[in-house]
Amino acid sequence: MFIKSLRIRKTTTDEIVREVLFHKGANLIVDTEDSESHNRVGKTTFLKLIDIAMGAKDRKLIYTDADTGTVTEELRDFIVTNKIAVDMTLTSDFPDGDDVILTIDLFPNGRYYIDGEKMGQKAYQQRLNVLLFGNEANVPTFRQLINSFVRVSVGGDDNSFLKTVPSGSTSIYRSVYNALFGISDPALDKKRDDLNKDLNKTRESIKRYKKVQNVDTVSEQQQILAGLEAEHEEVQCKLNSIIDADVYRANRDEIAATRTRYASLTLQLSDIDYRLQRNEEALQTAMQERGRQADVNLSRRFFEEVCSMIPMVNATFEEMVAFNNQLCDNKIAYFASVAEKLKAERASVQREISQLSSQNSQFMSLVEQDLIDEYESLQARLVELSSSIGKCREVIDTLNSFEVEQTSIEGKIASLGSSDDGDEPQSNDFAAMMLAFNAFFTPLAREFNNESPLLVYYEESNKFPVAIRDTAGSSTGTRKSLIAAFDLAYQQFAESKGIKTPRFIVHDVLENIEGKVLRDIIARASTINCQYIVAVLKEKLDSSLISAEEQGKLQILQLSIDDMLFTRGKGVAS
Repeated sequence: MFIKSLRIRKTTTDEIVREVLFHKGANLIVDTEDSESHNRVGKTTFLKLIDIAMGAKDRKLIYTDADTGTVTEELRDFIVTNKIAVDMTLTSDFPDGDDVILTIDLFPNGRYYIDGEKMGQKAYQQRLNVLLFGNEANVPTFRQLINSFVRVSVGGDDNSFLKTVPSGSTSIYRSVYNALFGISDPALDKKRDDLNKDLNKTRESIKRYKKVQNVDTVSEQQQILAGLEAEHEEVQCKLNSIIDADVYRANRDEIAATRTRYASLTLQLSDIDYRLQRNEEALQTAMQERGRQADVNLSRRFFEEVCSMIPMVNATFEEMVAFNNQLCDNKIAYFASVAEKLKAERASVQREISQLSSQNSQFMSLVEQDLIDEYESLQARLVELSSSIGKCREVIDTLNSFEVEQTSIEGKIASLGSSDDGDEPQSNDFAAMMLAFNAFFTPLAREFNNESPLLVYYEESNKFPVAIRDTAGSSTGTRKSLIAAFDLAYQQFAESKGIKTPRFIVHDVLENIEGKVLRDIIARASTINCQYIVAVLKEKLDSSLISAEEQGKLQILQLSIDDMLFTRGKGVAS
């Protein structure tokens, strides 16, 4: 489809503010002002109107600076007050092709129309996708495709003009260029894009899971698991050597009671043994005292001396000796009787211990060898190991599940890279298409700037699909001319391959192109079955030695301070 006309209209009165008629070849929007007044008369705004007619999202950009957010209030008020709309007529061919009329309200909450049918912006864009690209599936979207034809703002000294989709992913660009060059089915590209998104989500989930769990690889976790299981088996063997776990659990209370009673009896036995030892020591001391032979003469003299000092003592020395011997005999008899009692008590405790052992023989070894604490400690470690093993296995299972999911998605993506019906691989398709495109592109670039560029295509799904190689020069002007060569070559290529695309190219100001290059681009555009719609400065046309007659023939709109886009004469800045 070509652009036949564009009208700016007041819907309040149906008055035509401005009507512009287009033709095939170069269509020039000319700024006649000097350098100080450039960018004030509305040439870029006119190109924005074409972009809005092509479904651009934000209609406020007509009166709002995209970089600063500054609003041209007078223009905004003019649009809102008069409820300005744009009517663009598309035609299948000149002069008598089939026409389609697009209408877009520029004021807030305005609607979109195709041949008078009112619709929302999304439906409008989808209808244009079918109309201009024959893209029923809407993959890629219309706006992703149309940006390759409506370049309202193109700049830079590199191949950035190939990146036409703001914030577009590699998969989106692959879908766009595959559609433009007829390399693959857009539906498959959409499926591949969705799969790549799923793959990225899975990879991010794996990354987050590993970070949260503080793990690295499945292999690492498998080694840790092997170590935990080996220790678990070792601890279990130690427990089994002490007592069967089922027996222990079934008799836990009885074992505890037996342990308590056994500890009490062994404590009593230890106390009796200690008392027996002390009593035996006392008995031996008493017997040694009884057996000693005192010096009778010395004792007698001492007794007599004392008696002389204590007249009241009536006992004789012999009586005193006999009394002392009786005391020793009494001590010996007492300690002997205590020993008998302690021995009887000890025997009683031993019998109770024997009876306790006899009644609890199956787990008495635990009590006697004091293995219960060790058993409980081992049991606690076993529980801890079981928990760690369970967690480790869960981590391994989860990582394996992620791996299976990732492998499955990668397999599906790989399967989309080849033909499902046994035809030749996609690589032959893109190679043929690049060869056909470069047959137009390289000669045009050589003609404009004596360069010999080639557009190359990359098969790798994670790589930007196209690039320009072997170009000469690096100035912005050179690159602007390269864009012109690219777009004009694509028009020739698409027509030769029967690819349905817009038959128009819209470029912003060619401020860095002039002279022979500008003349060659304009002249070449007029020989190709398309429309090359560009904003250009009058002074550039003059300095490039393009005749007034030729300018008049190619010019579709001339703007100045006295004849601005929305009004004739000064009054509404644009």
